[in-house]
Amino acid sequence: MNRLGNLDGLRGLAALLVVVGHLCALLGFLPGVFGDGGAQVGVQLFFCLSGFLMGMLYLNLPFGGAEVAGFYRRRIARVFPMYFAVVLASFVLMNFTGTPVLYAVDHSNLAAHLTFFQATGVLWTVPIEVQFYTLFGLIWLMFSINRTASILMLVTAIPLLVIVSDTFGGRLFFISYFMVGLGVSLLPRTSSNASFAVAVALFFAALPAVSKRLGIDFFDFWKSPLNFAAVALLVQTAISAPLATRTLGSRPARYLGEISYSIYLLHWPVMAQLTRWISYAEHPALYTSLVLAGTLVAATLTYYGIEKPARRLIMTRIERQTNQVVPAGGSRP
Repeated sequence: MNRLGNLDGLRGLAALLVVVGHLCALLGFLPGVFGDGGAQVGVQLFFCLSGFLMGMLYLNLPFGGAEVAGFYRRRIARVFPMYFAVVLASFVLMNFTGTPVLYAVDHSNLAAHLTFFQATGVLWTVPIEVQFYTLFGLIWLMFSINRTASILMLVTAIPLLVIVSDTFGGRLFFISYFMVGLGVSLLPRTSSNASFAVAVALFFAALPAVSKRLGIDFFDFWKSPLNFAAVALLVQTAISAPLATRTLGSRPARYLGEISYSIYLLHWPVMAQLTRWISYAEHPALYTSLVLAGTLVAATLTYYGIEKPARRLIMTRIERQTNQVVPAGGSRP
């Protein structure tokens, strides 16, 4: 199994953590593990993994027009179609029914969603990621000019972002997780099962309720060095450790990773709609089963019905336009 297969599985794990964390919070189940916003550890892992993949795939490439255009068209094809589909469907259903069937998107916040300024519910992470895409272009340019100076800048910027983050409404310490992922992409790989096991244990300890019970919650959850270290070590060791390949690189884990974006975007509306029909307090096992099954079915349908076709269409059309040749001495008709 190649390293990207393992990372697909890791992405699936992050999505599953978010879903399970939200379910446990609603049901009051395992508060000592997933309490105090434990689902957000999955988001931290998503951010770090995204930064890692950008660094691994692009920081060693030249910063040229074709390479930069390729990066942005792939990001647009990957993120925009499903996000816009969910936002617009939420807006239409909200206006038609008067209630948030998917998410609470109405005339007052539609523009903010469509411009990636901010978003409601679990959609809030998508604008953060898109905003980092813009910043990554500048980081990539700096690496192409002076790699050593850029690495020093990266190391310095991460704690600085955390320190000054409150001045800018908290968004900067979200960005720092992407930066940590970029830093991990520059490190040598390890195939140690022991290191991977330590990373899993550290990641578990980074859950806010767990770190509180262990007495190591010295810092704010999103600003904790423990959380930065946990997600960084997990990403770094998951790439090629044999144990990671047998677990994260397995076919079910990789499939969850493949549809993880739709899982993330749709699990919350599935939960919300099922609460209208089933009392989760009286039937927690049935409710949990239906949420998991409904989310997987919805994510599969939207992945193959929206995500994958839209990505293929966008990439194909752009590549065709790029490959068009203007006849010598003439102009396009």
